[in-house]
Amino acid sequence: MAESSNKGPHAGTDADKTVKKTPVQPDAKASARKLLRAGQRTLARTRRAVTRMAARTRAMAGPVVATTLQGLRNGGQKGLRALRWHLHPAALARVYRRLLLLFHKLGPDRAIERFCFVRTDKHVPLAIVRVPHQLRRSGHDYRPTPRLVFKWAMEAIAEPFARHAFVDYGAGRGRVLLLASHYPFEKITGAEIAVELYDDCLLNIAQYPRSLMKCRDVECQNVSAMRLIIPDGETVFYFNNPFNQDMLERVAGEIVRAYKRAPRRCYVVCVDIGGHRLFGDTGIFHEIRLPWRQRVKIAAFSPYSIAIYRSVV
Repeated sequence: MAESSNKGPHAGTDADKTVKKTPVQPDAKASARKLLRAGQRTLARTRRAVTRMAARTRAMAGPVVATTLQGLRNGGQKGLRALRWHLHPAALARVYRRLLLLFHKLGPDRAIERFCFVRTDKHVPLAIVRVPHQLRRSGHDYRPTPRLVFKWAMEAIAEPFARHAFVDYGAGRGRVLLLASHYPFEKITGAEIAVELYDDCLLNIAQYPRSLMKCRDVECQNVSAMRLIIPDGETVFYFNNPFNQDMLERVAGEIVRAYKRAPRRCYVVCVDIGGHRLFGDTGIFHEIRLPWRQRVKIAAFSPYSIAIYRSVV
């Protein structure tokens, strides 16, 4: 009894005093190292993208500052005139638009660009591609639609995409066709008159991962907008400022005639088109008023204006 009492109430066995250590599994260590390396790579890519964006911003702002300083050196009045010109709202809007395009190119657009066989993010002047002489005057340069701009435009269509076909006028290298394939459209068709851009578009469609496509019936035709056959069913027509106002009026007339032959629900998406109100003047379409949150988002972060029209049926 005395021996047991000497141990005291807090005494324990040798097994209780032994600290058990759970060995770290090799697989867990490998996974942790892999996650760490992936995080380091992501951080390095982000740093490089920010550095490039800062360098390009300085390159765009440099001529403005240099011109202003030169004007101040040559004379006060010239410097003030140069400063007023560069601070004009139109000039500031152009600079802000360039910054937004750079933001989309280095940021959100990388999600689709890495799957393209031919890069779609570059501006292509109409003068360096082969276009029929009679159509060269009516066409515009190729400019890709930012991924988020297309997403915001599609959010305005509050109907099942599976009932609609999708038509892109001026498909270029096919970015919009590939973005549309992420939605369950019935069929996706594009028209591109420039031979070089049409060939690049076919390569991008052929090489794009089918696992990302909710609609795999995607095609592009090397025809003018006036010769593209308009689908008989419900359709979403997409325009990213592909041609001038005269050609736009002619194409709008073809769409209206096709609608009158078989009235159905149709949408017209106009991106960066100043004369888009001609669709409202047809009496067939009326403009959709977007929710105020979406309007603010587009005004703040979209380099291009967006207008959506819906048929009366």
